Amino acid sequence: MEEKMVYFYCNRAEENRRDPSSILNALIHQLAQTGYPLAKRTLLKLVDDVYHERLSEGQLSAPLSLAESEKLLIQLTDIYPRTTMCIDALDEVEHAKRINLLRCLNRVIRESQNLVRIFATTRMDPDILFQFNIFPRIELQADDNFDDITLFVQTKLDSAITDGALLHGDVSPKLKLEIEDVLCDRSKGMFQLAALHITFLCEMLTEDDVRNSLQDLPDTLKDAYDETYSRILTQKRSAPDIALNAFRWIQCASVPLQSATLLEVITEEV
Repeated sequence: MEEKMVYFYCNRAEENRRDPSSILNALIHQLAQTGYPLAKRTLLKLVDDVYHERLSEGQLSAPLSLAESEKLLIQLTDIYPRTTMCIDALDEVEHAKRINLLRCLNRVIRESQNLVRIFATTRMDPDILFQFNIFPRIELQADDNFDDITLFVQTKLDSAITDGALLHGDVSPKLKLEIEDVLCDRSKGMFQLAALHITFLCEMLTEDDVRNSLQDLPDTLKDAYDETYSRILTQKRSAPDIALNAFRWIQCASVPLQSATLLEVITEEV
């Protein structure tokens, strides 16, 4: 039987994505999905045990408590030789309840009979560090990939200059170095943010425009996407409608759309 990987994306703006019970239940749901016959038999017994325990207590319709979720999570991780839980934006969990989630994850790691690893992206808040301080851990900071970001910026910038996208290819060595230095610093380890920064600079017409824009680049991905969206809406004629149609189709499609298919459907509706 292979390793099992489950994941959850936390978001403080959505109640079911910042609540510990919802997070644990989502992990349980994923761990309960398996194609291995032996695991299926074990899962059926675990579900049957929970059902009869709740039946005896008259609580069939009530959601699982944190204690029940934690117990079931430990039992489920015992089925697999190794379990990896990926939790994105752990610090987005509601702060007053976050300690409950952290304690549950802590006990799952300690009490599971098999190896359980947690891969989390988070701000290094004290309560998060404290709960996992007793376990071996590998930390990655934004500046740990500085060399990679530098190479990425240089490659993308060279491509923009060679293709004539940036100032029609007429970029002095001094300006190029200025751009590299600023983008490596302002990207904060995020490749997509660096790529969007270069896209913004490619819209400038003169060296002075580029230098001025270097001071006003978006600080976060959200700011960069907001600025991109605002620019789309200010385009002329049918361009904003076409873009909005594309966004709707991408958001609502049940499967990823090929570029040709997306182009066909959005242009037919305009």
